[in-house]
Parts: sequence; structure tokens; C-alpha cells
Amino acid sequence: MKSDQVIELLQKEVETKIKPMGYEVVAIEQSSHGGSKLVVYIDFLDNADESKRIGLEDCLSVNKAVDDLFETTELINGNFTLEVSSPGVERPLRKSQDYLRFTGKKARLQTFGPLNAEEVENEAYLVTHKKQKNFVGTLEGLTEDKKKVRLLVDGESIRIPFEKISKAHLEADFTL
Repeated sequence: MKSDQVIELLQKEVETKIKPMGYEVVAIEQSSHGGSKLVVYIDFLDNADESKRIGLEDCLSVNKAVDDLFETTELINGNFTLEVSSPGVERPLRKSQDYLRFTGKKARLQTFGPLNAEEVENEAYLVTHKKQKNFVGTLEGLTEDKKKVRLLVDGESIRIPFEKISKAHLEADFTL
């Protein structure tokens, strides 16, 4: 099984355990930096206004709740370190509802390759932004069919297909 499929299955299992506790899985990432490590990023369910922040106690509670799952799962081979963390100010954007929830926020999206005029639905934008793979702008939600992210970049509204996004996260805004 591919590692992204394993992560997807683990995410579903973790979600089942922590949802009754009032948490959601934002993302699970695998890292081999400094040994094999799995990081589970969590947030509160129904926290659209971002009024609640994940703290150390939340991370410890979730770690205890999912520790047995990670110790007994046959999806992962070998030794690894489990880490539970808040998504931080540069929260990853993975699910379609993330793009709706954070409409109006600044985000960075990376694509697997440059997009064409049909994909971005704005030929004029591509005249000055040829071969662009990194986009920083304000999230405007999703297209009606929910297959593309709407993003305002340099005053131009563009669309980015979900299947073309390799990585996306909120951009920290430290202006007052």
C-alpha cells in the first residue's frame, strides 16, 4: 500500500477516536527527519470562528486516546515517534471545507506544475504569471461544483483545481 493511502486510512481511524472528544484531524504527516515520525495535527470541531486554541492538554488527551491505535496498527512497520500538535498559524489546508472555512484569509497554494488558462479560468492572469506554481492570495472559497479553489492574487481572481494542488496552508499575517 502507498504511504499516502496508509496516511488516509490512519486519518480515518484517528478521526473515529477523537471526534467524540470534540476534535478533528487537520492532517497527518510522516517524516523521516531525525528518525521515523508521525505528526497528527488537530483542531477543535466546529471552531469556524477560531475562538478556541489547541493547547498542551488537548495534545496530551488526543495522544493518549490514539496511542493504542498506533501501537497495534498493522498499517505502519517499524519504530516511529508519534507527535500530536496544533495546526499552528500556518495551518495546512487539505479538505474542501478548509477552503470554505477560511474564506477571506491569506493562503499559499503550490501546484504540481504550471497551470494553463483553462484551469485558472483567467487568461489575462497568465500573461504576466507564466509557469507559476506558487500562489499567495486571499481565499475566496470554492467554485460551484467544488472542484476548484477560488483565490484572489494580485487583484486577479483565479481558480486552482484541487487535483493540481500539491500543498496548501494559511499564511501568517502579523500586521496589526
